[in-house]
Amino acid sequence: MNINWVYFSDTNISPQDIKTLLERQHFNLAITNQKEKLNGLLNDSNQAVLFLNPSTLYNVYDLCEEISVQHPHVYIILIVPEEMENLKKAMQVGATDTLRSTYNLGELVEAVAHAKKFLQQRVKIDATFISQKIEKSRVIAVTGPKGGVGRTLFTVNLAVAFAKMGKKVAVIDGNLQFGEVAIYYNIKPKKTIYEWVKEGYGHTNYSIDQYMSTVDGGVSVLAAPPRPEFFEGISENHIKAAIEEVKKLFDIVLIDMPVHLSEIHLRCLDLADEILLTTVNEVSILRLSKLYLETLESIQLKGKVKLILNRHSKGQGLELKRIEDILALDVYHTLPDQVNVASTSIKTGQPFMLSSSRSNLGKAVWQLAEKLFENTSEESKEVKKEKRWFSIGK
Repeated sequence: MNINWVYFSDTNISPQDIKTLLERQHFNLAITNQKEKLNGLLNDSNQAVLFLNPSTLYNVYDLCEEISVQHPHVYIILIVPEEMENLKKAMQVGATDTLRSTYNLGELVEAVAHAKKFLQQRVKIDATFISQKIEKSRVIAVTGPKGGVGRTLFTVNLAVAFAKMGKKVAVIDGNLQFGEVAIYYNIKPKKTIYEWVKEGYGHTNYSIDQYMSTVDGGVSVLAAPPRPEFFEGISENHIKAAIEEVKKLFDIVLIDMPVHLSEIHLRCLDLADEILLTTVNEVSILRLSKLYLETLESIQLKGKVKLILNRHSKGQGLELKRIEDILALDVYHTLPDQVNVASTSIKTGQPFMLSSSRSNLGKAVWQLAEKLFENTSEESKEVKKEKRWFSIGK
């Protein structure tokens, strides 16, 4: 594989150690201290690795951000003074990796190896990937007014149920700070929405499914960023673009929503064809659900909502009719309270639709998937009304 190795520094510091290491591996290193020449070198190849080491004329982070925007395909190894090393900030400005200015040979060897492996994987994916667009896709946002109501567990199992029906299914973890979808599927994704925003956003040659993980059950997952602080670099526009890209490749897109309201949260709801509001038969949570519904009604999104009552046990708590009166919304579907099935699924990281699909809980999720699919067929015949977008504070 041909890799374009480039070194930029605005000083006279020689990268002899980098040059020597690469030559031993039969690579050449292009060296420059001029930004204009640097741009030309980076434009020459789609497989480029840049060692960026400014220290006098340019701010290391500002320059890195500028290059990452102009050349999003470039793998940037940011060389920073030890007292300035800040992984979070480096990643936010587009660096793929960092090296301390006092790096040793072992650290350099490791950085080069990581860069080569990354680019090799990219070439392999690009060579084997065949894009197959889906004509009609359905987006379902699964939400709830409070944590602990079983929203994520419900989402990952509903996805498996749809996949068993022969649908191409994707799950987007919309909880960008503390998303747990990957945990519930027992995976540690190598790539997430964070990497897609850095590398693929706005570039058609980086298909979003290259940043998704396939899990047991045939579901593809666009996971949340690996670190909570990385969410700061992901905007409402990024989320919109991600959903639109995933829709081209999958029949059904499920979005596991966070609890807190934000522009990103509302954008997801606006783009969804249906909103599954998950709640339980507890007065405090029902009150929050009512407040949540009132918020959605104020921005004309309540019409999409289908109420899912989780952990339902007959004879316990309020009657269904009373719940419907309180929320001014019919209960669309109930999921039975099976603590043993749910807790085992969470502990093992295996959806109960795979391990306990014949349980009452599994049957209920399957029935809901069929019910939603029937509604999809019926509603596809209707002409969709023009959507309007209302943001917070407007």
